[in-house]
Amino acid sequence: MATPSSTPPAAPQGWDFNHCTATLADDPDGARDYAEDWRSHGGGLEAEQCAALAQMELGDVATAATTLDRLAHVPDWPDGPPPEGRRGSRQAVVETPASRLRRASVAEAAARAWQADDSPKQAFDSATYGLALAPDDPALKLVYARVAVELGQPQRAIDMLTPLPSAPGARDEALVARAGAWRKLGRIDQGMADINAALHDMPHNGAALLERGILYQRQGQMELARADWLDVVRQAPDSDEADLARQDLALLETDPEAP
Repeated sequence: MATPSSTPPAAPQGWDFNHCTATLADDPDGARDYAEDWRSHGGGLEAEQCAALAQMELGDVATAATTLDRLAHVPDWPDGPPPEGRRGSRQAVVETPASRLRRASVAEAAARAWQADDSPKQAFDSATYGLALAPDDPALKLVYARVAVELGQPQRAIDMLTPLPSAPGARDEALVARAGAWRKLGRIDQGMADINAALHDMPHNGAALLERGILYQRQGQMELARADWLDVVRQAPDSDEADLARQDLALLETDPEAP
C-alpha cells in the first residue's frame, strides 16, 4: 500500500506578476484568489504584493497599505529572505539597482493605499522612503507632493515638483498638483498658469477642471467656477472629482458671493 507523499505539490508553470495584476480592476476577487494560490506555491514577495493590491481594490486599504509598506522594506526583491532555519544558506544580500527600483514602486503603492485610508502621515512616510530608493521617480514625487499639500506643507510640494517631469503625462499631473499647492500659498495667478498649462494638454481632465474652478472662485469669477464644476459632473458623474464638484456647487448656491 502506497504511503501518502509529504512532498508539496509542484508549482504550476506560468505564474507571474503581470498575469496576477491584469484583472485587478475588473476582477479583484479573482486576482486575490490567484495571488493566494500562487503564494501557496512559493510565489513569495510578488504574490504578496499582488494580493495586497487586490485587497486595495476590494476596499481593505488599511491592510493593503500595511502589507505594501512592509514589503517595500524587504531588501531582496523578488526572492525575499531565506526561510526560517535556512538563514545561513544564502550569501548576504547585495541589493541591485533593479531591486531598489522595485521596492520604490511598492513604496509608492503603499503611499497611495495610505492616502485611500485617510492616513496622510503614513502616506508621507512611505513616499519619503520610496524617494530614498529612487529619488527621481515621477510617481513618487507626485504622491509625495499631494500628501504634502494635504499635510499643510505646500512649499514642499512645489519644491518636489520643480522642475516639472519631462514626460507629458507626468508633467500634466504634476502641474495640477502644483497648482493646488500654489493656491494653498495664496498665489492664485501662479496656480492658474499651471492649471491652464495642464488643461491645454488634457482639456477634459476632471481633477484639472475641479482645481481651475476653485481658482476661479478665489478670483471671484463665480460663473466661470460654476461652469468648470458642471463640466466635471457632466463628464464623469460617478467620479470622486464629481462628488467634490457637487459639494462646491452646493456651497456656491448657498453663498454665491463667497470667495
